[in-house]
Amino acid sequence: MSKRVKSALVWLKNILDSEHVEYQIVGGLAATIHGSLREIADIDLYIHNNDAHKILPHVAPFISKPLTHYVGYGWDLDYFQLIYNDQKIEIGLSENSKIQSANDGSWHDLKINFSQSNAIDYLGLRLPVMPIQQLVAYKKILAREVDLIDIRELGFN
Repeated sequence: MSKRVKSALVWLKNILDSEHVEYQIVGGLAATIHGSLREIADIDLYIHNNDAHKILPHVAPFISKPLTHYVGYGWDLDYFQLIYNDQKIEIGLSENSKIQSANDGSWHDLKINFSQSNAIDYLGLRLPVMPIQQLVAYKKILAREVDLIDIRELGFN
């Protein structure tokens, strides 16, 4: 595991916890926490839409893409991107987020159920992580190459 990833996780977790922001780790990092071996490219997580204002002042110097509505490459959501010590972090707003099926182009609601997060110890941090079944289900819909790798490595062919 990269020191860069751990440093960014510690920094971000401290901000989120200090502001009492509920969040859920998703994407490649969630897959890694659940057992995938693929190298982590970025840290992906979701927060409640109404919590963005709590953390934006803390992360302002690190914003590489401002909070905006984004549609493309299989996603339809509000999000912002940070670069902290060369580590990319993408924070999505959970309400009204959608993902697009690679198979037929249909759009699916991405339901982030914070109360169902798995609290998992990773790199000395207790993190709320998307349950593996939900993670695999959304990765099967997106079906990008990285998703298919994670699905295989997690044993869900």
